[in-house]
Amino acid sequence: MKKWIFLVGILVSSIDAFASVKFATYNIRHFDSSHSQTNKFELKKILNKLDANFLTVQEIVNTASFESFFKKNYPDYQVVFSRCGGGGKQKIGFAFDRNKFQLTRLYEDARLSDPSTLGEFGCGRLRPALVGEFKHKEDGERFVVIGVHLKAGGRPSSYQTRTKQYSLLSQMVKELELQGHQNVLLMGDFNTTGFNLNDVDFRNFSDMLVDMKMKSVAEGIKCTSYWAGENRNDDIEESSVLDHILYPSRFMGMRMDSFGVHSHCHKMRCANTSAKNLGISYQEVTDHCPVSLTFK
Repeated sequence: MKKWIFLVGILVSSIDAFASVKFATYNIRHFDSSHSQTNKFELKKILNKLDANFLTVQEIVNTASFESFFKKNYPDYQVVFSRCGGGGKQKIGFAFDRNKFQLTRLYEDARLSDPSTLGEFGCGRLRPALVGEFKHKEDGERFVVIGVHLKAGGRPSSYQTRTKQYSLLSQMVKELELQGHQNVLLMGDFNTTGFNLNDVDFRNFSDMLVDMKMKSVAEGIKCTSYWAGENRNDDIEESSVLDHILYPSRFMGMRMDSFGVHSHCHKMRCANTSAKNLGISYQEVTDHCPVSLTFK
């Protein structure tokens, strides 16, 4: 009898592990640009601890180096990027476990990138949205991930641009729903500088969530990044909420099981502190922290 109970326990545990899927988003600041080399030893430590099945990344300047890094350290993962990356050539990318997911379609939506001011290779001054259509191999469910990196800054002009981008994202989700896509996630750096201030930027972002009928993991997270703060001479870095994963109440027949923020944000519990206390991950990898969401 005890043996039977033990076997049933193992079976239930394996079913739970089989059913859970972990998504994450991570802005890896200017990854391996000509002016800044990313500490890939530290990055690997962060990603190993994160242990996500699906990762959306931003600010990948050197895509060849990033792809080489993943091929060497995570050979089961497929990596794809946007063609455009705005004026800073900061590409958006997906890195996902090819044993769990199959990419069926990949395209960019230039509406977010201000296509009225096209530059090199027909790219706008801002980053586009990267849209991936996927199949979950374990149950055949299909889903869509929209990777974003919205306009940065806290000036009124930046707020106005993001407000337009929020509206466009709502429109994109509705268009996908009309095409029959019910499982949609939005992930990335939304640059919501007004989130902690509860100002007009926060309200516009919240209105977008209502319109999409979605929630953000950031509703339960105190910070996702650090910056120098208003006083750049006090040696104190201030925390902020910029990164989000937007999700519906049900996704591929599953519900949200857990969410979290990682790296130096988790280490310092989002308290304002010095760059020294934030450590190598902040100084040599990125000012942002990975944000994760697990479905079960």
